[in-house]
Amino acid sequence: MRIAYSMIRTTEESVRSTAAARFALAAPLVLALALGAVVRDVAARPLGHEAQRLMDILLAPPVIEPERGFSAKILIPPGELYDPLFMRPHGDAVWINDDGLAVDSDHESRLLAIAPSGKISVLMGPQNLLLVTAFDFAPPGFGRFAGHLISLSQATTAMKGALRNHVIQDIDLSRHATSVICTLPNAGAAGKGVPGFGAEARFGPEGSPFANRFYSATILNDMIYQTASDGSCKPFADFSAYGAPAGLAFAPNGSAMVVTVTPGEITASNKGPQGRVMRVTPDGKIDPKPLVTGLISPLGVDFAPVGFGTFGGQLFVTDVGDIQAPVPQTQSLKRDGKVYRVAPGGALKLVAAGFVNPAGLRFIGHHLWVSDINGDFVAGMRELPDGFLVQLDTK
Repeated sequence: MRIAYSMIRTTEESVRSTAAARFALAAPLVLALALGAVVRDVAARPLGHEAQRLMDILLAPPVIEPERGFSAKILIPPGELYDPLFMRPHGDAVWINDDGLAVDSDHESRLLAIAPSGKISVLMGPQNLLLVTAFDFAPPGFGRFAGHLISLSQATTAMKGALRNHVIQDIDLSRHATSVICTLPNAGAAGKGVPGFGAEARFGPEGSPFANRFYSATILNDMIYQTASDGSCKPFADFSAYGAPAGLAFAPNGSAMVVTVTPGEITASNKGPQGRVMRVTPDGKIDPKPLVTGLISPLGVDFAPVGFGTFGGQLFVTDVGDIQAPVPQTQSLKRDGKVYRVAPGGALKLVAAGFVNPAGLRFIGHHLWVSDINGDFVAGMRELPDGFLVQLDTK
């Protein structure tokens, strides 16, 4: 997805008409300046003052403000990651998909491994991958794909790919090979039924009624799909009566799926706190009573493990706030992104502020990691390694 862009409900023509002129004039120069390209001659002379000033603005490290009882540290500051999205723990490392490193018209994703120290290793580069919006590890019960990575992906890059039917991709890291398992079928009333703007995707917990199925959210048509081990893909839960689903997780006992939902036009700056978290049963039925309300544009969601201070079992969720699209090409974005927890009784409690566009949220042991894509997403049309990764802990 490049996540924030995947939350933009629009048409390819409208995106081009509202942003292309600005992008055509500003983005190539901005990108070149940010990478120090146009200000270096064959003698590799130093960056000019204006170029350095621009780099300092676009790649400025965030100032995260944790609430009382929490601490925050920057694991990876801006400068290394483009769109750090959804995380999966794997041994001592954390695997994450990072979009934005374009190499051609069809490939623009990396799968990365991040050590607890913040060291980054590339598992698979963009030459081999269709653009990954989210992925998960195929369990033993997932047939011939067991042990592979399965991803929700765009069939091609940029806005043309975001607005078309997404695919489910098989990723075999042992052979560095990929293949398309299926193309998601049209379904639902929104977005003409086209499963575009991919968001989060996960396998159901083993031993639960959701087991051995891969669930993926597509924002354009307000739908969650399920993929089975035989390669079939079909609609699972239709959110058209409630809004756009983005993040998903599962209750600790495996009894329900929880989904972050934003009604209406997600990019509207005056939409107010209409975002919510909703519950879905194993048969795809949506509970109309939200678990929590009062969010603006909720995205990543996860349950705290026992041992995370006094908050074990509580639901944590990111809120990207006001999504600026098109993104200002030479200015920093609003730092209105937040992380919340849901206290007993359903009250929404602030955990930390100062984020820009916090996308993924995952508990890694007794730490909470939050990925922020900042301004690099396709509808923003700003291709810079300005994403960052934050660790939150209890005191």
